[in-house]
Amino acid sequence: MIKNLRFSLFATFSLSAVLFLSGCDKDMAISLKNDNIDNLNVSSVDSLSAVVSTVQMPTIPTAATGTLLVGKVTQPIIGSLTSNTFFRLNPAGITNDFPTTAKFDSLNLVIRPSNNRYAYGDTSKIQKIYVHRLTQALETTTLTPSPTGISFPIYYPGATIFAHQSFNFDANALGSVSFRPHMSKVDTLSVRLSDAVGTEFFKKIKNNDVAFNSASNFQEYFKGLTIRPDAGNTAMVGFKDTLEVRINYSYVGTDGFRKKGVKTLNMADKSVQYNNIVADRTGTEFEALTTTNPLPVAETNGISFIQAGSGVATQISFPALRDFMQQPGIAINKAELEIEIASSHLGYYTAAPQPVLYTTDMGVPTNFLPVPFTNTVQTGTYILGNNTGRPGKYVFNMIQYIRTVNLPDAQNKSLYLSLGNPALFSTGNTSILATQNNQPKVKLNIVYTKFK
Repeated sequence: MIKNLRFSLFATFSLSAVLFLSGCDKDMAISLKNDNIDNLNVSSVDSLSAVVSTVQMPTIPTAATGTLLVGKVTQPIIGSLTSNTFFRLNPAGITNDFPTTAKFDSLNLVIRPSNNRYAYGDTSKIQKIYVHRLTQALETTTLTPSPTGISFPIYYPGATIFAHQSFNFDANALGSVSFRPHMSKVDTLSVRLSDAVGTEFFKKIKNNDVAFNSASNFQEYFKGLTIRPDAGNTAMVGFKDTLEVRINYSYVGTDGFRKKGVKTLNMADKSVQYNNIVADRTGTEFEALTTTNPLPVAETNGISFIQAGSGVATQISFPALRDFMQQPGIAINKAELEIEIASSHLGYYTAAPQPVLYTTDMGVPTNFLPVPFTNTVQTGTYILGNNTGRPGKYVFNMIQYIRTVNLPDAQNKSLYLSLGNPALFSTGNTSILATQNNQPKVKLNIVYTKFK
């Protein structure tokens, strides 16, 4: 519908995910000295729609993040997410300088909370973790270029280890510990490990065994460790990669008193420390979600979500936007994408705080939506909800993006709402989108001027 309003200079329209509008260009000023003011009109369009789906992004790299992510969270709507961490050990600096009276005491793995003391999920319950010995060497993987020319994801760093990969380990745990994940109060967590393995370490050091002469020799002998959560855990916890495996011993000093000593193994080759993050969506609307099978919101009761670690994203595209932008006489002044979220900033399963939008090519995220007219990744503004029921929302500036819809390859592109580095690779942060009438609450607000 077009209405002629003599003194109206700008038009604003806002559409839901089902009634979507758009258009774009740099802000344009209209001179008030224009004598032919009748040539300016206010227009509204209600024929453009957004297509929203839940997608599984491919090959999420989780190595060398500096965070050991361990735990499990379960949300009935989207299922569970479990993270196990894998790493190698290094014998550097360990020498046979034991006193003659030295005796092995214990073997402990000591881990500390991550710098941001990350925890996600229900931290009110006791959590339990297990430590296992690896039986397969950790190694990186390099992706093979697609024969059809499909690009690698922008977040692919080269040779790495991905979230979906797992390596063999001994089913018998070396040790376990239970704790409450109040990370603001925890300084260290110590896991008592197998005395048999500790005694073996002690003897090899004392006998100058070649296994402790170099990192490579040690990897042949002891391939590393994995830390795994109990199936009943309710939270994910982040730990630093500056861990220690302590070989504790005691001896009688020259003064006749018993003294204590320690030999310490640290983490080796942090490039192969990674988090194996696995989603189980059995029994949910998202059970069929795979990298090759996106799920339109029509198949999930209007629900979509984003999730770090597993790489779940929400795909948004505007099929009719190109035709709209090809109309003559449109000048875009402002464009913002608003996405309301059902997840709260309070409680156990808080919303992810720093969303990003990826631009895609043939379903592969190949770039980030930038801060307009810069090369800086745009982090969506997170506007918190309130106690009266107003949901929180993410807001993105779309003024530059809308300019691209007329490019020749624009029809093969869409947007993925997700998370960026480091959250995507080292957390379980999740946001579920709000819905209304079985449709996600997504809208594009555009301020524009239309000329006759």
